[in-house]
Order: sequence, then C-alpha cells, then structure tokens
Amino acid sequence: MNESHPSPGRAPTRLACLLVGLAALVGGTWSDQASAADPVDGPHIEIKVSLAEEFLVMQVTMNIVFLDETIDFERERYDVIDPAEGPALLEVLDQWADRHLTARIDGVPVIPLVEDLMINDPDTSLLPLMQRSGIRGLRKVRFNLKWPVKSAPQEIELSWPSYPPDTTIDPNDPPPMQIAGEAAVEGVREAVFFTEESPVWLWRSGSTSIEERLEPIPPPTPRDPWGLPLLSLLIGAATLVGGLCLLVSPRPSRSVAGLVTLAVGAGCGFLFSGVLVVEVMPPGTSRIEAPSIQQAEDLFVPLHGNIYRAFDYVEESDVYDALERSVSGELLDELYRMIYASLVIEEAQGATSRVLAVRPVDLSIEDVEVDPARSMIDFKALYRWQVDGRVAHWGHMHERTNEYLARFGVYGTPEGWRIDSIDLLEQERIDPVLGSDSGFEAPDQDEFLDEGSDF
Repeated sequence: MNESHPSPGRAPTRLACLLVGLAALVGGTWSDQASAADPVDGPHIEIKVSLAEEFLVMQVTMNIVFLDETIDFERERYDVIDPAEGPALLEVLDQWADRHLTARIDGVPVIPLVEDLMINDPDTSLLPLMQRSGIRGLRKVRFNLKWPVKSAPQEIELSWPSYPPDTTIDPNDPPPMQIAGEAAVEGVREAVFFTEESPVWLWRSGSTSIEERLEPIPPPTPRDPWGLPLLSLLIGAATLVGGLCLLVSPRPSRSVAGLVTLAVGAGCGFLFSGVLVVEVMPPGTSRIEAPSIQQAEDLFVPLHGNIYRAFDYVEESDVYDALERSVSGELLDELYRMIYASLVIEEAQGATSRVLAVRPVDLSIEDVEVDPARSMIDFKALYRWQVDGRVAHWGHMHERTNEYLARFGVYGTPEGWRIDSIDLLEQERIDPVLGSDSGFEAPDQDEFLDEGSDF
C-alpha cells in the first residue's frame, strides 16, 4: 500500500526512516514485525563480537532451549537454572568453549576464556506465547567469550559449533538454525552469520577511513579562466599597427619593411606567449559550470548511496563525519539524531537492522540552475529506488524490501555536492509481510539481574 506524504515539513524524519532501509527501527513499524517474530517459541541466541585492546570478545546470550541443544548441563530443575548452579554452569561452558570455540587470530589458535555469566529474570507475561518451549524459552543466560590478543590483529577466524532445529520455520521438520549476529571491529559494524554449511566468520583488517569507504564524487567543475598573454598581445598590437602603416606606403621598400615587421612581430609574439600571462574569467559571472543531465544523474546515485554507509560506523563522530559528506543543514542534524535513536532501540530490543542493497529504479533530474552570486548549482532529483534490508533478532533473520519515491534537493559548491531537502512521495513494502495476532509487544531483551547473578 502506498503512502502519500505531501507535506515537506516532516521530510527529515521520514527520510531517516527510509534511509535506514528498514523503517521498523525508527518509523514505527518495528513493533508489528517484532510481535510476529519475537518471542520465538524455540531456541534463541544473540551474538555480539567486539575487539578491545587486549581481547577479542563475543557476548553470547541464549535461552535454555538453545543451551540444552548445545551442551549437557545437569541441574536440579529442568526449566530453570538456579543462581547457585552458576559456578557449575560456568565450568561446563568453559570446557565446551575449549573444545569447540578456538579462534584463529592471525593464523594462531587461541583458546577463549569464559567470563561474566549472568542469568535473567524473565517476563512471565509472555509465557502464553511459549506453547512448545514453556518458561525455558524465556529463561536465558549471558556470558562473554574472551580471546587474548597481543596486538591489533589483521585476520580473525571464528567458528560456531551448534545449530539447533529452527522450529520457527517448520515445527514438524525443522532445518538447522541460521545464526545472525553483529561485529563492531575497527570502528565499523558488520553482520556476522554462521550456518551449518558455512560455520566460520572470517574478518580481515581493512581501511576504515571515511574518505576511502565512501564513493568519491568530484565537486562541480570550475569554469577555467582564459589565459591572456599580455606581452604577446602588446607586441602583436604594436607590430600590426606599424606593419600596416608600412604596407600602405606607396614606396616599395617600405612595403617590404612592413612585411618583415609583421613576420618578426608574429615570431616575437609566439616566443613571448608564456610571459606576463593574465587570467581573465570568460563572459558570465559564475565560476562553476552546471552539469549536464547525465552528469547530474551520475553524481546523484552515489551521493545518495553514501548516506547508507554512515550507518556502518560505531563512533558518533564517524557517523556524523560520514553523513556530513552527503547531506547538510537541518537534514544532517535530523539524520544524525535519528540514527542514534535507532541504535538505542537496537540495544534495548536486542535487534540489529542492516541494509543489504540499494537499487536505483528510476531517476529524473529537474530544474538545474546556477546561482552565480554564491557560486552554487541547484537541481532537483525525482528518484525511485529499492532497499533490501535484514532484521536479525535473537539469531533469526527476517528480510524485507521497501521501495521509495522522493524528490531530493541537491546543491553543489566548490567544496562538493550535498542533499539538503527531501519530499517523500511514496513508500511501499514490496515483499510479503509477516502477520501478527499475538497482541504482545517485543520484550526488553536486557532483563538480566544486576545483583546476585554474576559469577
């Protein structure tokens, strides 16, 4: 269903929604999708990888259903892990990690430490949703796997050994889970995926500089000044006057002298053409040249695409710097605030949302104008494009595709091109939408007790 948005006053907020590519994070539709997908009546796991100065860290959060599919842990009650059983569970996890979770860091096998075990206090109001798993689907443990590193690694290989049956796909004949997580390494976020067929995540160090990660877009073409060889022009003018005066003389000798004067003057003018050259702007007051329609199309698509790359960064300053190279004014501030609002929601709900692909569908350039007083070029772009995105929540992946139509305002100065306005005209979900009749909102996944559950 298309949505019309004729009022440009709300454009920055709406643009933030569509630029995420998954409007669920900031546009108000996440709770609908999450209600259909979470809590899942089956195994859950969440994986977050980060690289600190001394350790490579994987934070693992899993419910008891996943835990029981992964390791053998004897306990007093089947559906609960008592805090008193924490030390025993930590020992079992440590043995399991030694056997199955050795990482290769720069080609060297490294055995992890298992630390910071915590046990949650679940929201039992969600228990009616756990028809198969019961309270085991809501009870979770969290722990950190820590691999020591001696220096900044250039290559990391991590493997994951356990893929319980994914009953959310097929309760009767469930396939192995595909496990989705996220890594924040060298200041950049990236997706982490483990499957039974491809159980290894490989990371290699690369450039994280904003200049190298963004698509280069040349600034507006400056109008080249005319170089006037002043000395040659003076020589030419004097020679022309003197030579013509001699040529029109009735005396033959002076006519010959006139020809010689013109020849010598032409040679001197050529010889001194690089001396005393003065630059003069051509007619017109603008110092930059308006792009052709094709040139405007060629620069707009990567300019628009660069905005999505800002969402890959971890540090606030990097996000802002990346955005600043593509947008300006109120739009820049609004996008920056909306990105961080979405990241806060991700942290609270345990969900990550990433753009997989951005595809141009149709582009029309309108109203190309040059403002000579400010050395600025303005044009409008009517752009239709599609965004493929993936929501990963508790190890489960949900993909969606949205299509948008918007009119962008773009300006260019000698410093570069920027998008400064947006009027969102249409947005449409073009893949099947999961329905929901649960009536439950997505729970807060950070339910772990602050006291008495850390071993």
